[in-house]
Amino acid sequence: SQELKNDRGIVLAAVTPNGYALQYASQQLQNDREIVLIAVTEYGDALEGASQELKNDHVIVLTAITQDGRALEYASKELKNDREIVFAAVTQDGNALRFPSQELKNDRGIVLAAVTPNGYALQYASQQLQNDREIVLTTVTKHGLALEFASADDALKYSS
Repeated sequence: SQELKNDRGIVLAAVTPNGYALQYASQQLQNDREIVLIAVTEYGDALEGASQELKNDHVIVLTAITQDGRALEYASKELKNDREIVFAAVTQDGNALRFPSQELKNDRGIVLAAVTPNGYALQYASQQLQNDREIVLTTVTKHGLALEFASADDALKYSS
């Protein structure tokens, strides 16, 4: 019942072992900072069920992406453009490079942090960095098949 989904004690008991349960809580409790923090600590993707306000909360989002970098998908647009948040996300899971702002998909440091452990993340980098010789070389040295995601342009740009 809606009454039980709005019962703080019940929702706390549910999200503590399984953060995913946040999605079933009332809107009021999806905006409860303590409950959301517990949920995303246990299950980063629980950020999806948080209120818009809390999807813009630096600590909540940082906690979520530390648990699962791909939780960046559910962060606010503002935090998807926050270099610290995005760097933490791609360091945790290179595939999180799918979700930041275009500006940060074109940030060498962010892209290198994503592709070094996970070459397949190259497919999410900006076209410019998919065409960057240093980035591509770093990627394919460890993940040869990631060459598939290098730019289709005729010549890779040689960085100095």
